[in-house]
Amino acid sequence: MKTAFDKARNGLEVKGRFAYGAVPETIADSWRRCVRLGLDPVGKPEECVVSHTDLYQRRDQQDRVMRLVRPELELLSAQIAGSNFLVAFADSDGVVLDQILDEEFRTSTCGKSILPGSIWSEEIRGTNALGLALHTGASCSVTGREHFFAKEGTVSCLSAPIFDSSGQLIGLLDASSEVTARQYHTLALVNLAAQNVENRLFVEDHRGEHIIQFHPRQEYLKTQNVGMIAFNEDGQITGANRRTGELLTGLNLANAIKFQDVFMGQFRPLIEQICRGEIVQITDWLRSGYFARLRLTHSARTKLTNTQVLLPTDPIYRVPMAAGDIGTGRVFEDEALRQNLRLGRKSAQQGLPVLIVGAPGTGKNTTAEEIHDQLHPDQAFVLVECETLNLDAVEGQLIAQMKSKADATSRKQDTIDLNKGGTLYLDRVDLLPIEIAPSLNTLLNRVIQRRNPLLADGEWIIISSAQNSASLNDAIGPLRTIYDRLSGFSLYLPKLVNRSDFRHLCCAMLTAISPQHTLSNKGTDALKMMTSDHNLTDLNRNLRTLAIHHHEGIIRQEGVNRILGQRQLGISACTRCVGQMIKEVRCIEIRKALRDCNGNVALAARQLGVSRNTVYTHVMD
Repeated sequence: MKTAFDKARNGLEVKGRFAYGAVPETIADSWRRCVRLGLDPVGKPEECVVSHTDLYQRRDQQDRVMRLVRPELELLSAQIAGSNFLVAFADSDGVVLDQILDEEFRTSTCGKSILPGSIWSEEIRGTNALGLALHTGASCSVTGREHFFAKEGTVSCLSAPIFDSSGQLIGLLDASSEVTARQYHTLALVNLAAQNVENRLFVEDHRGEHIIQFHPRQEYLKTQNVGMIAFNEDGQITGANRRTGELLTGLNLANAIKFQDVFMGQFRPLIEQICRGEIVQITDWLRSGYFARLRLTHSARTKLTNTQVLLPTDPIYRVPMAAGDIGTGRVFEDEALRQNLRLGRKSAQQGLPVLIVGAPGTGKNTTAEEIHDQLHPDQAFVLVECETLNLDAVEGQLIAQMKSKADATSRKQDTIDLNKGGTLYLDRVDLLPIEIAPSLNTLLNRVIQRRNPLLADGEWIIISSAQNSASLNDAIGPLRTIYDRLSGFSLYLPKLVNRSDFRHLCCAMLTAISPQHTLSNKGTDALKMMTSDHNLTDLNRNLRTLAIHHHEGIIRQEGVNRILGQRQLGISACTRCVGQMIKEVRCIEIRKALRDCNGNVALAARQLGVSRNTVYTHVMD
């Protein structure tokens, strides 16, 4: 038996008319707009995609927002992961700028339509969640046959708008899936992700001002579901987030200029109390009560006590940033490694220390630098080599003092300013001498002071590395205290031989070493066989050896075996000659000569008085 909605849908497709009351109001309004535009519900929707140049310019304009959106997309994809899903970000014109989707959805009809640069405004794509949220300015869901075009009737999509601190719609988050049952749960996640982005944008736009967080329930002050109002030094309102309007229902914030226009009491006594870190109670003019606290930012004008922190000088240094794009030459294409890196970055952003665990040469230092570069590349990257740390170095200390702005000009260049924030990286913390633990604990007392759910200027990321985590779990005494403070998120690095992006890694390294050389697929396989028991340093050395001894162009399997294989030659014959005594002796002689000539076949052939083909036959196993 047909439902009222089925009848309305059939009327839309056959006659272009439908019973308005049989369809949800927002969907019915959208269908009417689409009919007026002359769209055909049983026709094929128009596939509109902006040019590559236009897409690049849009992404560049939205760079600040996209840096905040991308972690939310990654978190959403992990939360709703399953068959047939997509999460995306679109700008205020409905143009998709970024997306994450699984392979099953990618090959579906809708998946082939939702591409970077595709336009999903209602005027072009009919009723869909992105276009509807763009038109209404509110989060919405469009399920199955609620889509205007019948061809999109198998997909459920949800979308939530993102507003900046001035109330302008600047983008939309979208989640699409062919699994209808999960839509209500997913809509809550999409709304929360949009709220997170809005709050972070608000904080960035009002750094240096007093941002007051408030909520009727005190326990909610630590969540993203809080109202935030920004005030200048005189108590004038400079901005409010969207949640503020929802909490202060009945008050006209558009006409509010000062603190006293919204809340009872005086601004100055309140701000002095709240700047001391206290949670206070405030009341609006409708006599609704709220708990409030200060949202600390880098430039919040609170008084800080000058405290000396002792840092050992010799094993600590700041890594200079390379010119050009950050992350150049780093490869994280392996799926497991990329996922671990995403979670590590997310953890560091939220204030959790990150422990990088990996065998020697798996890229612990590179991974730490990548997390630093992705979160705050302009800040200091302070490397502490725990293996070489000693008591003498601690006693020969570097004093990093939290100085006032007046002292900033007199600060030495090599002094680490804790006020400016950065990344503290404790390399091989599992080798930390026990006598150093108290001094290092003093340092952690100063830098582990995360006050915000979002990494802000002036705050520190704490990263450490270890060869294995078992030794950390077995530690006792002061070392156990240090390890407990550094516990947070453990990022495990795969062995080089297990990385699925080995070819990408080789190509990136070789391009940095010698752009004139490339490596064939079989050459990569041969190199992987020779590098299976080695690390990234050995891989780099092997590639440099290949670049030195191989003529410019493609390095093939033969070249890898000839140049690198000769180092292992000398006592064993090739597989063709094994078991035949006379041939083995001659083969070993040829292979020794090739080794002594550093893999130069022509030179070895001349010294032995044989043809190059003869030498080749004993090189290739």
